[in-house]
Amino acid sequence: MNINNFGRDIKALRTKKNIGSRELSRLIGKAETYISQLERGLIKKPDYNTAYDIMKHLKFTDDTIEDFLYNFYQIKSPQRMKFDEEEIENWEEKRAVEIEEMLCKKSQNTETNQDHQACKFEADRLNITSKWMIELIQKLDEKNEEIKRELTFNIEKNAQTFESVIENLHSLITSMRKNRENFNFFVGIFKDDLSVLSEESKEKILKAVKEEVRKLNQNKEQI
Repeated sequence: MNINNFGRDIKALRTKKNIGSRELSRLIGKAETYISQLERGLIKKPDYNTAYDIMKHLKFTDDTIEDFLYNFYQIKSPQRMKFDEEEIENWEEKRAVEIEEMLCKKSQNTETNQDHQACKFEADRLNITSKWMIELIQKLDEKNEEIKRELTFNIEKNAQTFESVIENLHSLITSMRKNRENFNFFVGIFKDDLSVLSEESKEKILKAVKEEVRKLNQNKEQI
């Protein structure tokens, strides 16, 4: 038996106990066609409470239903799901510590504070187990490499113009780990696609930024 056979097995049990599909649907508080759809595979996986009610009305005892649903169909009760989540969380935390210790031991003789941060960051990356998260990071890494190539191209072609650009970009990005406000500002600016803005909108944004910087510089001079 497996999850794909749940509906088929329910039909066999129901037929054996001489309970109609419409009757069983009504007993569990569902539409009259629910059990029929479940048995025909139109409903792939009922929630735990529904599955529990079905098994109970098929005369399974309360103390056997939870283990039966999990062992045969991988339908988990809320308590079992919570337990599994805690187990995964505990394992991930333990694994993160182990990886961090392993990486940090290799460089403990020459480690600086910056090295330690890089070590911890790498440990966090290695601890990611979600397939979609790994794929997302790979995708972002590819875009990051493309950004580097474009910046390099512009630096080589417009070194003098890009000198202040790179200096200021470096200042903002390297401050984000310690300064949450700078992090939020950076994310807020680039969360939307600025390339689609009209020339007029871009001019307004540049004007607003320059005005704020001018005010800041004036305040510094007064102090």
